[in-house]
Amino acid sequence: MKILLVKTSSLGDIIQTLPVVSFLKEKYPEAEIDWVVEKPFRELLEAHPDIHTVIPIEMRTWRKNLTKHRSAIRSAIKALRCKNYDLLFDLQGNIKSALITKCIRAKEKVGTTFRSAPEWPNALALTRRYPLNKKDPISLQYLSIVQQHFSLKPHPINTSLPLIITQKESAWILSELKGNHRTMICPGSNWENKKLSLPTWIELLKELSRRKETHFYLVWGSPKEEQEALALHAQFPSHSTVLLKMSLPLWQNFMSHMDAIYTVDSSALHLAATTSVPTLSFFGPSNASVYKPPQNIHKAFQGTCPYGKTFTKRCPALRTCTTGACLKEVCPKRLLNSLTEPSE
Repeated sequence: MKILLVKTSSLGDIIQTLPVVSFLKEKYPEAEIDWVVEKPFRELLEAHPDIHTVIPIEMRTWRKNLTKHRSAIRSAIKALRCKNYDLLFDLQGNIKSALITKCIRAKEKVGTTFRSAPEWPNALALTRRYPLNKKDPISLQYLSIVQQHFSLKPHPINTSLPLIITQKESAWILSELKGNHRTMICPGSNWENKKLSLPTWIELLKELSRRKETHFYLVWGSPKEEQEALALHAQFPSHSTVLLKMSLPLWQNFMSHMDAIYTVDSSALHLAATTSVPTLSFFGPSNASVYKPPQNIHKAFQGTCPYGKTFTKRCPALRTCTTGACLKEVCPKRLLNSLTEPSE
């Protein structure tokens, strides 16, 4: 059986869709599973042991100037149409993915109903449509589309996933490991309002150090985050390491050697969920009940909006709020009370 998954972006959403691959391989061990994704995210999927072919596209680039990229678009369409699939699952649910789905040859094209789709015209490109419960954890929402198609009730699946890295990379990880207890700290996010303030992180790490002797591994993704990681390291010079910027597969394998991971709602949290390491995460303008990994080893703190805004998935003011007060202005003592070490 040949199966194609269409989930082009963004990084966190792609990671939360990975359980679909595990489910499909469990049901059809001999299946060839391909994936259409935006080019910047291909390295993650190419390191997945159960994905047969990754098909990169660059729609984010193309849409800036369709005339300029006309030749590249034609080549991409030709590549998309060169293979016939038994099943296609459009897990993106927007107009962009509908254009991709429309181009591909597949016996059945499966996705969400008009009402459930993020952008309702997507459903026009499908042959089978299923509803979503928008209050379920997002990873289970993606999985439910596939399970409904096979008329199966939702059931737990193994989410642990060893991404492929080189022997040299494995050796480097081992050379960096220090102490008997290791904690990875991932304070970064693409959204400023999802982040804790630097003073709050300092207080949290001081409390963690008082409770247990641990070595902190500090992760960053941008120059500003690197400076924040260095500032944290300066507070704990003898028992912290500022890690180099890593590829996603390398980062995920490094995570698997930790005893705990502390993060905000970000790709770091979702990547951690592909390991068996417990996490504690901090949520403000997004709903932990939807975006936190559903397994019991993952704990979350949920901030509240001082302006009275409510939401099911994300705060409507996520991009526009000038204070980020739901996390930025939370009393550190409230966060400290949530620092019960996650356990398996």
